[in-house]
Amino acid sequence: IGPSNNRNLGIVPTRRADPNLARPYDIEYSLGVTRQVLRGVSVTGAWYRRETYDIEQQINTLVTVDDFGSFTTPNPLGNGEQITIYNLNRAKQGQVDLLDTTAADRSKARVSYTGLEVSFSARLPRGANLFGGWSADRLVAVGCAGFDPNTFRFCDQSQFDIPFRSDFKLTGSVPVVHGIQIGVALQSYAGLPLAVNWAVPANLFPGGRTQAVTVNLITPGSQYLERWNELDLSFRKAFTVGRYRLDGALDMFNALNSNVVLSQNQNFGSTLGQPQAVLQGRLLRLSTQLKF
Repeated sequence: IGPSNNRNLGIVPTRRADPNLARPYDIEYSLGVTRQVLRGVSVTGAWYRRETYDIEQQINTLVTVDDFGSFTTPNPLGNGEQITIYNLNRAKQGQVDLLDTTAADRSKARVSYTGLEVSFSARLPRGANLFGGWSADRLVAVGCAGFDPNTFRFCDQSQFDIPFRSDFKLTGSVPVVHGIQIGVALQSYAGLPLAVNWAVPANLFPGGRTQAVTVNLITPGSQYLERWNELDLSFRKAFTVGRYRLDGALDMFNALNSNVVLSQNQNFGSTLGQPQAVLQGRLLRLSTQLKF
């Protein structure tokens, strides 16, 4: 398996905190407006913005970007791209002195969040209620302040078209005959972002590999899991006998029995894209509550 990349293997690792390490903090901005449009019906619109400052990073003080050699290799996805891979010089192999510090250049280490939201609330005649909302957000991260140039590939997400991803929720309840109440909840979520992580084979490194290297083969924001939707239903009925009250409920989660994929294997190879988790199948729940 080759020599270790850490001369401190088997002993307490050298890791220390910068005496000037700053506490990370956020500055958040928000603007919202709520308006009653009809009796019992209100609408809210909001905008959110968050910037993160003094991001903490970990560096190896004994290794810099100048201590790496480079070579190019074709992208194994077969799209014609040539990928630059960096290999640590053997003279620096195993030298580890980790320092927890604050990223000094904000242009190389920052996180920005933008969110939008529109929601409504309606109290309807005969005891019916309806609530819902739509939201969209985007998170853009820049992490280019490290010491290993292999981590610089796609490290600046502001250079790519990261789209807004939206969610939607709608829930309501209405009393029907004989004291029965029916509830409906519809949820729709955007799928999580995907990557294709490639562990670069050791035989591709000219002169031999000095450290394991894994790179993402696709640009950020280019692939996502399928949107997933879930419909939940509920039925409730109250029974009164003397001074006792019995509340019975039947809840049905994922009523449409959707089996959308929630996560999948993102490592390049024969199992790339293989589902690892799917939405829980249709589930029934019976419950009661006795009041006396």
